[in-house]
Amino acid sequence: MTKVAVIGAGLSGLALAQQLRTVADVTVFEKSRGPGGRIATRYADAFEFDHGAQFFTARSPAFRAFLEPLLAAGVIANWPARFAELDRNRIEDARSWSEDYPHFVGTPRMNSIGKALSSDLDVAFETTITKFERSGDGWIVFNDEGENVGQFDWVVLTAPAPQSQSLASGVTELVSLCRARTMRGCFALMLGFEQPLKLAWDAALIRNADISWMSVNSSKPGRGGAFTLLVHSTNAWADAHIEDDLDSVTAHVLGEASAVSGNDLTRAAHCQVHRWRYANIDKQVGPAFFIDEGKQLAACGDWFVRGRIEAAFTSAHDLGRVMRKLL
Repeated sequence: MTKVAVIGAGLSGLALAQQLRTVADVTVFEKSRGPGGRIATRYADAFEFDHGAQFFTARSPAFRAFLEPLLAAGVIANWPARFAELDRNRIEDARSWSEDYPHFVGTPRMNSIGKALSSDLDVAFETTITKFERSGDGWIVFNDEGENVGQFDWVVLTAPAPQSQSLASGVTELVSLCRARTMRGCFALMLGFEQPLKLAWDAALIRNADISWMSVNSSKPGRGGAFTLLVHSTNAWADAHIEDDLDSVTAHVLGEASAVSGNDLTRAAHCQVHRWRYANIDKQVGPAFFIDEGKQLAACGDWFVRGRIEAAFTSAHDLGRVMRKLL
């Protein structure tokens, strides 16, 4: 059976591996301790935070079909949030999300999605792939310690564009494609409180501030009792301050969140910030994936389409259909 190495266990990598597993021997390599990529959860004592992707919607029939077993198994659920659009600290619009247009989250936390999708796959965690070399009709893959971790017929890159570019050095067409994509940063501020705050919303989209999003993470379905807030900076502010020390980032984002929410958030029992270097990308024009049939090398990910969870799936799904025919 054809051997395929998938680099990255984010949604694109996992969705592609699921699609190919019946026609190929697939191994997924992931540098982190767990699957999911930016569909992530951070733990801190009694507090939990979905500090990456906040929710997702499903527009295409293919993505809705992909989600059906996850929904039936209780791995995802609709988040009936009280949603508000804010002009800094002023509510301009407010409504509740309904079942008519679901806003899905993982349950009981976002990283449940990656765990479910990887449970029946061969995934090598804490394995950073730094290069792969041509060997006959295939590829030898190496980790960051220079060890040969296997020989494969195909290699598929699902990491963000800058990381895929580094791995694909020598593959001119793919390197050029990666260079043409500009990924955006984001800082995630995680705040845990001993007592709930009184807010008029569970989730808020914010304009005219250096933060773009605030949500009561603990309001999502299946979450425990500790009250938690998750704040995302704007991509523009993050890009301008991506190398700043985290203490100064925390102070600024915390100040913005306090002003927007009308609460002194410095009294949080837990405060932590996470730097996402490759959090988002604007809508792209062009193919939804890359494939070189001759070299047996491919790439997919949300960066081919736009910074959305459904885009990550779409890229993998479209590539998977082509690869299944080839395999």
